[in-house]
Amino acid sequence: MKPDVIVIGAGAAGLAATRDLTRAGVRALLLEARDRLGGRIWTRHTAEGPIELGAEFVHGAVPEVLGIAEDAGLRLHEIGRGAPSPSQAEPAPREEMMSAIDALLAHASSGEDESFQHLVDRVDVDPGIKARALAFVGGYHAADPGKISVQALVDNTAVDEGPGSDRQFRFANGYDGLVTALAEQAVRERCSVRRSTVVSAIAWRPRHVMVRTASGEELTAPQVVVTIPVSLLKAGAMDFNPRLPEKEDAVRRIEMGFAARVSLSFAGDAWRHGGTFEEGGFLMTGEAPFPVWWLSRPPPRPVVTGWAGGRRAQALAALGEAERVSAALDGLGTALGVDPDRLRKDLRGGFSYGWENDPFARGAYSYAGVGGRAAGTQLAVPVEGTLFFAGEATQSDGRNATVHGAIASGQRAAKQVTGAGAQSP
Repeated sequence: MKPDVIVIGAGAAGLAATRDLTRAGVRALLLEARDRLGGRIWTRHTAEGPIELGAEFVHGAVPEVLGIAEDAGLRLHEIGRGAPSPSQAEPAPREEMMSAIDALLAHASSGEDESFQHLVDRVDVDPGIKARALAFVGGYHAADPGKISVQALVDNTAVDEGPGSDRQFRFANGYDGLVTALAEQAVRERCSVRRSTVVSAIAWRPRHVMVRTASGEELTAPQVVVTIPVSLLKAGAMDFNPRLPEKEDAVRRIEMGFAARVSLSFAGDAWRHGGTFEEGGFLMTGEAPFPVWWLSRPPPRPVVTGWAGGRRAQALAALGEAERVSAALDGLGTALGVDPDRLRKDLRGGFSYGWENDPFARGAYSYAGVGGRAAGTQLAVPVEGTLFFAGEATQSDGRNATVHGAIASGQRAAKQVTGAGAQSP
């Protein structure tokens, strides 16, 4: 099958673009560097149940994800946003952090952009509020406070506090069910998928693209949709000929965040010390190496997940999986006031993956750097009806860094392609 469009990257964006293109009558060739589909969605299936190594939460009642889940019959569990506070008169931890962010962003300038760290340093706000806000930016956004754009953070926060954002879900049988559903919803007669195919270069002219793979193969089509993470574009992992100066400028103003997570599967109940966790609850200690903990799966097959973002995640980057698991057990023991050796005896398995060392991810998810509020939109502008870009980093509407943002970007790219005239004869 000679394709009308080549789609590069089979994460959520690439799968969504391929699905919508084939439904619109376009022949699509989907290329994926890994030997699996899903990108930064990766579920490890164990005897006790699914373990997420990448994306875990559905953030908000978002139609891009919930609609696919409903069509495919995928079960979702709705959970709370934060654990109960010691006193009912006190706000939940997440509410405290969102309130702290709002208190800082109230001082943001509507003119020249600045980093969040610069804003924190220049305003007269209670130090405790500053500390909570910095922890949220580093943990939730996986960002360096010295790099993240305040103006973009205003947009992200508006979305995080918008209608339906207080709802949160998990896939009962693993997030990879969404990946399978997206792949199966494509029209098979118009779709060809190739795994383990690394793209190294794109040579192009209007309505003609030649994609070169790392093995030296050359594939051609009238158009291409590029959905690889912005970190790879920043690193020059894909060469464009002719170059794309406007895209290079946009990419320079988008940063890649770092996050580290460890999931611990337990046989016993030592992790329940003091009733700290409720189902779907969070424990925010603020302490290294993992300042945030949550219950990924309740009894009788409990999984406790530790999370670190931003600079704290970078400090863990050099550790292998076993070392991260050991550090997590020590950290959880301290957080719960439990002897870590007791936790080790109860441990069924520990799971972690270093996305920052993954050659096809090189980090967790994106955020806008100073001056980059509209950089994602700039990256998403088609080039002469031939080159199209998608992926969560191309969403400058506050939905970057999310799976639903990635899906929305793929849907948008598909409409751009079909609007540009990619039609089967």
